[in-house]
Amino acid sequence: MSNTAQPSADYVAAVVLDAFLQTHQGRSTDDVVIDDGLNRDFVRACVEKLPALSPYELNWRLLGLRKSGRIGPVTTVRVRLDDYDEYTHAAEIAARLLEDKHDLTCDKVLCDPVSRAEFDGVAASIAPGYTAYKYRRAALRLRKARRLRPEPMKRLGVFQRDVRIQDAAVYEQNPDLIPRAPGIYAFIDDKGYLYIGESHNLHNRLKKHLDHSDVRSLARYLWQHGVGRVKIQLFVFRHDSEGAKAHSRRAFEAALIASRKPRFNIQCRG
Repeated sequence: MSNTAQPSADYVAAVVLDAFLQTHQGRSTDDVVIDDGLNRDFVRACVEKLPALSPYELNWRLLGLRKSGRIGPVTTVRVRLDDYDEYTHAAEIAARLLEDKHDLTCDKVLCDPVSRAEFDGVAASIAPGYTAYKYRRAALRLRKARRLRPEPMKRLGVFQRDVRIQDAAVYEQNPDLIPRAPGIYAFIDDKGYLYIGESHNLHNRLKKHLDHSDVRSLARYLWQHGVGRVKIQLFVFRHDSEGAKAHSRRAFEAALIASRKPRFNIQCRG
């Protein structure tokens, strides 16, 4: 094959399949993508014949082969996750954050080494002490259970937004860091989402919550536990965007509450 010629789809599929069969060691296609050692061997086997394709492209092609049924029942080794419930919430929050920031699905996050590293860092900051493989497997289980489906409101391009996450203690000590802009906010602890709300001025609203929240359950939580294990995620909308309008913010907030089920919003509505 010429060095300048683009490989055909069939050739790429054949190389990817052959590399997988050489390196999977009885593990599934998902495991080859998310296990660092297996993925390193798989990518190395691919790039000998496909040097122009990135690790992301190779991993994505591998998942595509599995989804199209072109890889048969080859899995003989399965890894059990007995402590799954201890970090599944961290995997969900990390996957959601990457989706929020970069409009990436769970599969795309895990196929890309850069996004995968960001996912690992967020998950470890929420539920530290577990391997990257476990966070990634938990995210895949959530995706297969349809618990990571994108909220419909976020598919609308009119919601120009800047997504960020920060320790609540940082905002408590330096409230001027909180943007004076419309948006959505989410309080998150090491067990999951605590409370989601919206405001035309995130600075004023979050300052109130961190001083003495008018949401009774959140105020009680912060009084009992402090902010040491709490993070705050922000969706900051441009003043001239659709998201800045009150009805749009409330619809966006409702979609997030429905899918992420923050504990104190559910209690308030119970």
